[in-house]
Amino acid sequence: MKNIVLLTGSSHPALARRIGESLGIEIASCTLGKFSNQETSVEIKDSVREKHVYIIQSGCGRVNDNVIELFILIQACRMGSAKRITVVTPLFPYSRQSDKSQKKRLPQHQIGTEIMSSLSQTSEASPSLPQGAFAQSFMGMSSAEGGYRQWCARAGTLIANLVQAAGADHLIAMDLHDPQYQGFFHIPVDLIYAEPCIIQWIRSEIPNWRQAVV
Repeated sequence: MKNIVLLTGSSHPALARRIGESLGIEIASCTLGKFSNQETSVEIKDSVREKHVYIIQSGCGRVNDNVIELFILIQACRMGSAKRITVVTPLFPYSRQSDKSQKKRLPQHQIGTEIMSSLSQTSEASPSLPQGAFAQSFMGMSSAEGGYRQWCARAGTLIANLVQAAGADHLIAMDLHDPQYQGFFHIPVDLIYAEPCIIQWIRSEIPNWRQAVV
């Protein structure tokens, strides 16, 4: 594994150390900090030229700082002529905000009715916009008081685009809150599921696990 470099951000260094110990790889030297104006500072001490770099950074803790730090780490590796950059993010940042839009969607039994209603409605003022509650919720907008339409941002989609724009070649995530985010990437995405590991741990570490109550 001489051509593999393991880097970690400040989100979960203990996890990165455990991964490094399991693989027998030392974490590359990297200085993370803040300038006096609170801008993120990243300096990679070891060479990443022509190497496969794995960056471990999760979307936990101070999420916004961790996200910006991740982008700068990716860019630093790209500028350092890394051959391939893989982002390992156990908790993909901003992927849970789809709950807000999901709550505004209609119950399943009403979808068929609303589809037909939306198709049959027309708008003289804005004929290009879909009509009806179903169509509005599908596009991410909802009607507020006074007829104003609130547009709900898909922040997870933005993060996906920024990860790719920063220079990542591959993403490894764990139990995506919404599987649809996997389709927002143009780079390979591998999903790891926690359930098999949890089941194995329960069977090996908990006595009489068959009588246990979870």
